Amino acid sequence: MLPTVVLGLLLFAGGVESSAAITAQHESTPSDSTTTLLADSRFNEGVDAFYRTDWQTADSVFSELKKEHPDDPMPWFFSSMMPFWEYFFIEQTPENAAEFLEESEVAVKLSEQQLDRQPSDTTMVLLLSGLHGYRSLVAAGESEYRVAISSGLAGFNFTRKLLSLGSDRPDARIGRGMFYYMVGSIPREMRWASNMVGFRADAEQGFDELKRAAESDSHVSIDAKMMLMYLYNKEERFNESLEYAEKLTNEFPGNIIFRYKTAEIHENAGNIDQAIAFYEDVTQMNNSGFGRIRSLSSEKIRELSGMAD
Repeated sequence: MLPTVVLGLLLFAGGVESSAAITAQHESTPSDSTTTLLADSRFNEGVDAFYRTDWQTADSVFSELKKEHPDDPMPWFFSSMMPFWEYFFIEQTPENAAEFLEESEVAVKLSEQQLDRQPSDTTMVLLLSGLHGYRSLVAAGESEYRVAISSGLAGFNFTRKLLSLGSDRPDARIGRGMFYYMVGSIPREMRWASNMVGFRADAEQGFDELKRAAESDSHVSIDAKMMLMYLYNKEERFNESLEYAEKLTNEFPGNIIFRYKTAEIHENAGNIDQAIAFYEDVTQMNNSGFGRIRSLSSEKIRELSGMAD
């Protein structure tokens, strides 16, 4: 969640965008480059490896696709999501932040170029909304407030365009869901900022949109479940958070991050035995490149074992 001061700036800036841009309706017409990429079986293999946290395979696939599709932002987007997940779900290190910001900067540049060439490419609007939002989140976490504010403003403008689409697409629902949750979570003393630009929403509207995306027959259902797991945990609604954590771990039993987060949520809920069991699972997993998450789990087992006795 963005700091309140940044959020206030985003809401204010959104109010000055032209009404023509807000009310414009777009039909999703992906570029030839993206259409070709999505038809490439290796792209789907890379995405599958990414969600299984087989990131060695995923990185290899996306590196090849970057060379073969130099104008397409999608391989850069997924490459940037690896350090983002590590930063967001495991440990907020400057190294993870720097790697994400570097990779995502290329993805943003290519997305903007593609949108300039193909203004009706709604996929790029959705991608840019998410990328700028993620960049703002990480930059704020690293006290890089110039990047946080500039990315936040850009992301918010794309989010406003997304809201104007009125689409039932699951990926549009994720964007709307996160936005409604954000607006609904503004502290009471800051509500004037959202009211000033005509935005009224509550967190439950956000959860409803995310749930509908999570229930869809679409690859973005994974991301919606992930957000629900994270936000319910943040709200200390642990049973609901665990419901989505269980769905994710069942769908991707080899995903070490989902299993680690499930352990963490059980710990937050006071389910010490279950937390220890999941942390032990993590220590036994062999995902290459995830030594840090296994060592963190071992530390948690030692810390919690005394509480369980």
